[in-house]
Amino acid sequence: MRGFRSDSYGEAFADVYDDWYGEISDPATTASFVVGLAGRDGVVLELGVGTGRLAMPIVASVGRFVGVDTSSRMLDRWRARIDAAVAAGEFAADRVEVVAGDMVDDLPPGPFDVAFAAYNTLFNLTSAERQRALFERLAERLRPGGSFVVECFVPPDASGAGGEQRLALRSMTVDTVVLSASRHDVGAQIAEGHFIEITEAGGVKLRPWSIRWSTPAELDDMAAACGFELGGRWSDFDRRPFLASDVTGTGDDGDVSERHVTLYTRR
Repeated sequence: MRGFRSDSYGEAFADVYDDWYGEISDPATTASFVVGLAGRDGVVLELGVGTGRLAMPIVASVGRFVGVDTSSRMLDRWRARIDAAVAAGEFAADRVEVVAGDMVDDLPPGPFDVAFAAYNTLFNLTSAERQRALFERLAERLRPGGSFVVECFVPPDASGAGGEQRLALRSMTVDTVVLSASRHDVGAQIAEGHFIEITEAGGVKLRPWSIRWSTPAELDDMAAACGFELGGRWSDFDRRPFLASDVTGTGDDGDVSERHVTLYTRR
């Protein structure tokens, strides 16, 4: 999408993110998964931390937490949450670090015990090269035996390799309509679009997004090339079995997982 920057998504969605996506990647379940890997003294890195929706249940349960995001509006909301929690005595301010920057180019040095990227965050890197670069950077910053956890949707079968445009209703109230306009290039593995919010008062708000997806098999190849081993794959953070007839997630019987949570372990 012409003009789309790494912070475009966060800047456009910060004010509605928690309302629209508050139940995605259940915070309590995600926290249990991550803390279980890191341990009480572990150092955790979240990529694309956003408003801190998933971070906050984790911070008080690990040794130190670092969150990276390019969006200043998203991070402002997370900082407000941190300040409130520190004031309430939930944890000390020095247990959490906010990093404003790119999740590939601006990663702090670590070392980390666990890094995670929830809810398609990895796909916000809009080329295979950038996605692989993230694996490379994390291999340098995770301790031996450390964990990288990704949560992503299982992409469609690329056999058609065509393009598709969609327009759909996302939500509607008496004075607001939100439409979803998107285009999908299966061959290039790219999807992009806008949520278009129209109000009775005559206002129009555009919320752009753009992703480049990879199949589970492609992610596994990137990970292996960068020094990771596949530690496990599930359909969610509750560790329900990942249902697929092959590693791409495109099974023959239709009864397959739509999402995957994958654990990679640094060798």
